[in-house]
Amino acid sequence: MKLLSAKAFHRRMQLVTALVFLVNGAFFVTGILTAGQAVLLFLVVEAPLALFVLLGFVTAYVECRRRGLGAAVSVSEVLGDSPFWRPIRAELLAYQSLWFWVRGRDKGVEPGGVPIRASGGSLVLPVAFGIATVVEIAVLHLLIPWMWLSAIFAVVSVWSLLALFGYLAVHRVHPHFVTDSRFVLRQSGKVVISIDRTLIASARCSRRYGETVPALEGGRLVLPNLDGTNIDVVLKQPIPAGLPSMIPRYRRSGSVDRVSLYVDEPADLVTALSNVVNVEK
Repeated sequence: MKLLSAKAFHRRMQLVTALVFLVNGAFFVTGILTAGQAVLLFLVVEAPLALFVLLGFVTAYVECRRRGLGAAVSVSEVLGDSPFWRPIRAELLAYQSLWFWVRGRDKGVEPGGVPIRASGGSLVLPVAFGIATVVEIAVLHLLIPWMWLSAIFAVVSVWSLLALFGYLAVHRVHPHFVTDSRFVLRQSGKVVISIDRTLIASARCSRRYGETVPALEGGRLVLPNLDGTNIDVVLKQPIPAGLPSMIPRYRRSGSVDRVSLYVDEPADLVTALSNVVNVEK
């Protein structure tokens, strides 16, 4: 049981189970295995592996409960240890964000908060990709003689398009926002930094083209779009900030006293902060 609850072993078992399932499906679809052989392989190999994975989850959950953790916390910790949980959670967040976007609603903006949009120009690439995907589906349907393979390519293409617009929706429905007391900046649906407005020394419109990807280094937090940033905010003292990432090693955290970001209406943001800070235009 100790082996089953070991994190490294549990992760490997999940990866092997998923790999066997994909290989089995690929062999069946391509005709290498008959339906009967695929079912037999599933029962002989996949089912025992899945049982080990299930036992691993149960064992890890019991260990968490023995440590005094609550049921919800234990489930969260066990799932969080899975190599598949982060992409699954990101996928679910994308679909949820798409639903909020379709309904024209924001998510996570505090009551009384004023949303600060940063979506200018973000639709150009997704729309171009969407058009290319539709053309690709039509061309592949004409070129591929096997209907099943054409259908698979079509499903994968549509899914990739949904994933792209879902990623865009995450940013759209989780805007930055300003309240009476705080200026909150978000990235990928998560709070990057929450600034007490009394700590803002200055805010000014300033165009920077050099950085087009989020960064945190040298005491500066950068949240740009493809055209760079257009607002500089200077703080009176360093405060904690952290850039999220689905892959832990790419996450960044540290203290910053300067923030450069892109917003759709930079002058409006400067005005929104003007009752506390010394505004420079």
